[in-house]
Amino acid sequence: MTSAILVVSDAAPGICEASGSLPWKEADAVGIEGHSLWRPCPENCPIRMHLPGESCEFTCVNGSLGSCTDMAMNVADVAKGICRSCEISGCQVCSPEDRCTTPSNECAVGFYLSKDGKACHSKYAFFAPCVYAILGVFLLTMASWYLWLRKQPIVNLRVLKRAVIRRHHMNLRDHTTQQHPWYPLSTNLCRARADGHIVGGRALLMFFSFQAFVISWTVFAACSWLMCAWVSKAPLLSEGKVSGVKEDIFSICNATLNELGGERQSTKVGKLAYTLALYFFTTLATFFYAVSQSRRRVRLDTDEATMKDFAVMLKGFPCETGSQVEQQRLSFVRKTTGCHPIGVSICWAYNAKEVTELIARETWLWGKVRDSCGDVRQANMPLQHNERRCGLMRSFFLFLTHLIAPPTQPEDADLGKARRHEERAVSAAANAQSTSFMYVVFRSETERDHAKRVFSCESEIPLYRGLAVQYEREGSGSEPENVPWQNFSNDAQGMRYRALTSVCAIAGAILLWGLLFYFPFAMYEAWSYSALGEPTDFTSETTFSMLVVAGNQILYLLCEKASQFIGFRFASQQLTAYIGLYTMALLSNLAIDLAILFYTTRIAMENVGLDVTRAAFLLGNDEMICFPVRARMGARLMSYNFPACFLLPFLCEALFTVIVPYHIYKKVVGTQPISQRAADAFLLPPLFEMGRYADVVLNMTQATISLCFSAGYVLPTLVGMFIGHTLVYAWDHYRVLRHVRKFRFTSFRTEKAAQRMLALPGASLLASAMLQLFQVGAVTPSTEAVAAIVMIGAAIAHIALHLLVLQYVVPWVGATEHTAATQTYEQVAKMNPGNWFNMNPIHCLRSRYVHQHDPPCIFYQIGKEHLLEPNAKLGLFYSAPEWKNEAPSTYLELARLARRSLARGTLVADSGMLPQGARDEELQREQICAVPEEAVEDGSMAEAHRTGPQGQSAGSKAVEKPRKSVVTFASDEHDADQD
Repeated sequence: MTSAILVVSDAAPGICEASGSLPWKEADAVGIEGHSLWRPCPENCPIRMHLPGESCEFTCVNGSLGSCTDMAMNVADVAKGICRSCEISGCQVCSPEDRCTTPSNECAVGFYLSKDGKACHSKYAFFAPCVYAILGVFLLTMASWYLWLRKQPIVNLRVLKRAVIRRHHMNLRDHTTQQHPWYPLSTNLCRARADGHIVGGRALLMFFSFQAFVISWTVFAACSWLMCAWVSKAPLLSEGKVSGVKEDIFSICNATLNELGGERQSTKVGKLAYTLALYFFTTLATFFYAVSQSRRRVRLDTDEATMKDFAVMLKGFPCETGSQVEQQRLSFVRKTTGCHPIGVSICWAYNAKEVTELIARETWLWGKVRDSCGDVRQANMPLQHNERRCGLMRSFFLFLTHLIAPPTQPEDADLGKARRHEERAVSAAANAQSTSFMYVVFRSETERDHAKRVFSCESEIPLYRGLAVQYEREGSGSEPENVPWQNFSNDAQGMRYRALTSVCAIAGAILLWGLLFYFPFAMYEAWSYSALGEPTDFTSETTFSMLVVAGNQILYLLCEKASQFIGFRFASQQLTAYIGLYTMALLSNLAIDLAILFYTTRIAMENVGLDVTRAAFLLGNDEMICFPVRARMGARLMSYNFPACFLLPFLCEALFTVIVPYHIYKKVVGTQPISQRAADAFLLPPLFEMGRYADVVLNMTQATISLCFSAGYVLPTLVGMFIGHTLVYAWDHYRVLRHVRKFRFTSFRTEKAAQRMLALPGASLLASAMLQLFQVGAVTPSTEAVAAIVMIGAAIAHIALHLLVLQYVVPWVGATEHTAATQTYEQVAKMNPGNWFNMNPIHCLRSRYVHQHDPPCIFYQIGKEHLLEPNAKLGLFYSAPEWKNEAPSTYLELARLARRSLARGTLVADSGMLPQGARDEELQREQICAVPEEAVEDGSMAEAHRTGPQGQSAGSKAVEKPRKSVVTFASDEHDADQD
């Protein structure tokens, strides 16, 4: 059949104009006046009909009964002048009167016809209301429970205060001073302090520098896009925005023809030029960033000495037991190197669970008298009387509270068995078997470097009992806080098996998640488009966004557990494995999401009459089809990116992993008779992880993928990414300084992994550039398979080149001379509570029960820094018994920061710009700061305010009271039983 191409004119937009005619017989059969295609079409064309199977091709019909021959759009709408689909959603065969045709009166699959024949109802309509009703009941129940919990009286005040203080002690604090103050929120985490101290270690500085680099890239990409649109005079900011939101074939074709004007080629060329320019800029900026970070790492390592600068790891020792293992190996190192190291810290094979319990009790016993937050007899109000008189709803709320509340730990009821504890500790310390790994701690970095050269020499390998002892490079880049001492007994073969198992488990989880959730959603979307002839509603799109967020959170937890399950011997390897697993999981998830988006968009376009094929999309040989598909994909991808990927996951992380749990846990601890040790464990701050690297790189890659589609959605995507990642940076900055457990990461391994991952956005840009070359006709592949191979090959070639440059060129260009630190081990150990001795659990137990040191090497637990006692003979020099216990006000800190920013260059009083209420709160907080910790914990805050300086003096005296030895704790068990 000869067809007509729709031509848009100013006088009569949408009126067809074509040549050719239908046979008279066929024309009479379909009820067309004269010829089916007029030339030119009259301005008063009664009804326009889309030709089935054609792209934006129409004919003019008279609108009589049966003239609209397209069964998908067989209703002649005289008012609109078009053949449209039935207004009854789900009707399989519709009459011109908008009723399901007789005699079958059939609806589409999944629908049933109403009695009056005027509507088709979905058989599964009950499902969505049931799901959302269940979700609503759950949210309402949790909100009611929370309101009920807020109204409960505080009956565990002293335990709650001590638990909160201990949580604050475990946060990232400045341990270079005696009082362990908080880092101010104005701390710049992208650079070292003026005194050379780096908050959280060099790896954290690199982490925030990486985020700042990506945000800067986003700003450059957005500004460059605006500049390109201004220079090229092409509609880069609006292309596809109209076609991407139209739903019927007439609107889509009109919008497409309006946008496919004379500037279309200039738009293609402008977008191609921008993509190539951004590709080269991204590649060069990535390499420049890698070189600068490599040089910066050496410079920071020179400026600040840490514990890793004085330790060297050796491997090759035999498995030994006995009380003389440390002395024999220390003598061997002294004889081999000619240096006098401070000591050795052997990596032992032991039962991790048993030793963890022993160390926890040992620390509790040691801090029973020393700990200013120590346990005291509780005077909590019993709740049994209230529970008996409560109603059904109150009983349910109590059940939820008891379900969430932590159980009493077994050792709380087993405090009277001190002798049994000592026997178990002696047995664990004496029977521990050494592994082939050992850390040797030297007095200076110069001695450490000399030992590295001695044990790295291949010509003269030192022998210990006939075994070659060598320098282990992998283990010499971590801080003692990040060494998993319990994993050194793991063999390499077992770790490979667990790594393979972890990868398979994550792949299986992704597959299961896709089969159970993504695949049904895709089928539902396709069925909805096919049956209803319209896109899914807001509920379905929100459901898809929730699936994306939930999938990312599940992958985060799985990858974290998998990296721990593998059992790496070094923390840097575990962090790198976590980032790698998380990145691969997110990539797989992203591929599934994009496939669903393309599939459902294709179904939607085919449903309105556009026959979409992969060849048409890749080769661009039919603009009337490719343009609306790219526009629709661009619109849906932008909605998928922001807020579903660029914002929502991070808001959910902030709310549901930190803020809400902490707030609820405080209420539960305060309103329930929970023991002190259980409350402390319940309010532990979360650990800091480096998974943000993968999130940032994947979001950057998703932003570059938008260049494959309509140009009008590129700028909104970049703006959304900038907004999301600016908030992410601010949140990470805040949670590091206020909400995570103390850490110190110095390994460069995670930063190198992130630099390798930056190959992904470059590969995406190059693949997008190749696709645009196909569209402008610069490269003409013969088939869609060839086009796909060219795009994938270009991406793989870029990734390979990127990795080769990082492996060989960047180390050569970024090489710089390292200068040994001038600080000694003693100077650094006085400012760092954790070292190679007190972080090794078996070393601490052997110090107390095997070697009988006095004072012994006390195991360092985060938040218990004030329990550490110096002993120069054991390499222990840290002593800082005081704590600055007040929690800084975020509001006041931000107000001061804003005040300093606004008053820069002028002299403004510090309190002049604060409102009266804020000044009163600040004055009250300064008064609270002077209260001794014992007064806070005993619930005597009011008395402490009245005592003033006397209370502060009493607190100072309490800190200086003599320290008990662990040996005397057996006599205190009677008191312990009363807690």
